[in-house]
Amino acid sequence: MSVTMLRLTDEGPYSGPIGMFYLVKNAHDDLDVWLKVSTDEGKTFGESILVTNQPGYHVMNNDRVQRLSTGRLVVPVASTADVSKVNHFVARCFLSDDQGLTWRLGQGAIDYAQRGAMEPEIVELATSEDGRVRLAMYMRTQLGHIAVGYSHDAGENRTQGVDAQIRARGGPATSRRLPSTGDLVMVWNDNFTAGAGHGGKRTPLSIAISKDDGKTWQKVGDIETSKQHTYAYTSLCFVRGRMVMSYYVRDESTGRISNRFRSLPISWLYN
Repeated sequence: MSVTMLRLTDEGPYSGPIGMFYLVKNAHDDLDVWLKVSTDEGKTFGESILVTNQPGYHVMNNDRVQRLSTGRLVVPVASTADVSKVNHFVARCFLSDDQGLTWRLGQGAIDYAQRGAMEPEIVELATSEDGRVRLAMYMRTQLGHIAVGYSHDAGENRTQGVDAQIRARGGPATSRRLPSTGDLVMVWNDNFTAGAGHGGKRTPLSIAISKDDGKTWQKVGDIETSKQHTYAYTSLCFVRGRMVMSYYVRDESTGRISNRFRSLPISWLYN
């Protein structure tokens, strides 16, 4: 469940080993992230490597693992001891500096009100003037907004979470840096209804950009608006000047869920 496919090195966009990160749930107190590596373009994969090598229930969304400019791999998770007894999560990161062969838990964690800091996403920010690698961690909350916390040492430590000033029902956000412009882009549900379950439905599916490294965000528009369907858990990559996305679509009348693939030109963000 919740798969991430990622090139583990920067040899090129279509070369180098491929990592397949996935979750294995054994019990309400045992959910782990594992990694398998392919060196033949996905034809075969090697032995499983345990990423979350600490006790607990570790939630990671699809398309969440990031490879930093330094080569470090960062796996953001929301952890709890036993999801059936303690439905409260803290966000933290597991780190690898040897292309996924070994893993360790970064220091500290981000907590938040009510159910905590959930379904974290990592995006690398501009390097600081003194050379430190900075990260932003965006998190789902129950308070009607996306929260954000920061790391100033490539994920080793984190600040506490604050309101990112992005309205959101209780759902995740996906954020990436646009390769052609350097701006940040975010896909999320721009909706919040106080008192509604999870703060409202997962519609519309919206896009915003930030031209100041995440300090402020400007909504561009909605890519899905149906009130008979809901949308979430977006995967996002960039191919030949286009945003290529996948996300789930739930038919509210039948409860059936399907995947949708969508491609938009990056220029659409600036029209």
